[in-house]
Amino acid sequence: MKRVVIVGGGIAGLATAYYLQTRAQGKVNYTLLESAPVLGGKIVSAREKGFVVEGGPDSFITQKTHALELCRELGLGNDLMGTNDAARQVFVWSRGKLHPMPDGVMLIVPTKIMPFLKSPLISWRGKMRMGLDAFIPAKRDDGDESLAHFVRRRLGDEALDKIAEPMIAGIYVADAEDLSLQSTFPRFLDMENKYGGLLRGVLAQKRAASQTRRANGKGNGQAPVSMFMTLRHGVQQLTEAMIAQCDANALRVNQRVVRVQRASDAYAICLDDGAVLHADAVVFAAPSYVTAELVRDLDSALAAQLAQIRYVSTATVSLGYKRAEVAHPLNGFGFVVPRSEKRKILACSWSSTKFSHRAPEEHVLIRAFIGGAHNEALAEQDEALVIQAAREELRAMMGIDAKPVITQVYRWRKANPQYEVGHQARVASIEQRAAQHNGLYLVGSAYHGVGIPDCIADGARVTQTLLAP
Repeated sequence: MKRVVIVGGGIAGLATAYYLQTRAQGKVNYTLLESAPVLGGKIVSAREKGFVVEGGPDSFITQKTHALELCRELGLGNDLMGTNDAARQVFVWSRGKLHPMPDGVMLIVPTKIMPFLKSPLISWRGKMRMGLDAFIPAKRDDGDESLAHFVRRRLGDEALDKIAEPMIAGIYVADAEDLSLQSTFPRFLDMENKYGGLLRGVLAQKRAASQTRRANGKGNGQAPVSMFMTLRHGVQQLTEAMIAQCDANALRVNQRVVRVQRASDAYAICLDDGAVLHADAVVFAAPSYVTAELVRDLDSALAAQLAQIRYVSTATVSLGYKRAEVAHPLNGFGFVVPRSEKRKILACSWSSTKFSHRAPEEHVLIRAFIGGAHNEALAEQDEALVIQAAREELRAMMGIDAKPVITQVYRWRKANPQYEVGHQARVASIEQRAAQHNGLYLVGSAYHGVGIPDCIADGARVTQTLLAP
């Protein structure tokens, strides 16, 4: 029987364990080791006083289907919830007030002309510069570039400052000047290459979608799936359901691996309590800098490559209020903050508007995001200072001066990998080096995607390889 050790109990490690449990038909003996006292990594849902507070991700994208399919496989289909799209509106903090993002803006590209032209968010000069995208030729080489360089080249500085950078900060908590376009938004590259520009690409895709709808008539009678979905009792329902399906004796918490070595035709996994496990295969599902230290004795060159992937720190502050004490209408999903505004928060989610069942009746839930590539030190402060910063910002930006009913803070130190320019080539080199060690595998958010579906897909991919004849 093949022996597999999984190092790391976040979503990628749990997915690997779950798929081995349910697909291996008893042919694999697996052990998952997690240094923390609980499993799940950044997926944490606190349920308190009728509030459902997310410490990390609050949802997953459905265009990548692995998370949605897994929820249904686990019997969670009835608890799946989409966003409240009737309230779909995002604001941008600019010049001392919240401005609605123009209706129809798709990440960075306006898909509706009139709402964009009427919006005060972008100056007329900025709007004209964005319109020049229709006349700017496509880049001829296929090399990677930063998101900032791409947006500046196609749409101009103002579009970068007011739309692109704050929007991507909420996803990747990264510096747009460093963020790899190829690894994060390849769709924009495809639009430029296929249609010659973003505006042309959006119009062509809208026409194609319209033709598809006409060809299909009223469709198949099924309700459309929301782009983002969550679970009624929090995303942690997903990890809890996975854990329940695994062998309880195979999931070990408070077990810190200190190094991994080659022992004859197997691997020796050395723990901090002196114990040693032997395995035919090791799946590293920890942050890449942690994996780097663990494999240093095994392959110093691989360790050096893994250590090149940079991580940054973030924090979330969730505040529950009585609805009567919050004057703001909370008429949207929240707002993002351009870096040029020099605020202490980079975004704010109006959680109880975005999703149902997040706050008890006559209450609201708001979540502020702190830290990221430009303000790591703010996220690494003492908890009291993080709360103070969030409340000061919400008072200044939303007029909220009430005492919160609940307060939940989650600080994620060096937990967010940065997909910097050249990331794909870097990962390809890492995987090529790792492949020289039979039975050594890498999964997780550091490599092929930071989202929940990406990490689940990693676990499925590695399981398939492990079970191959």
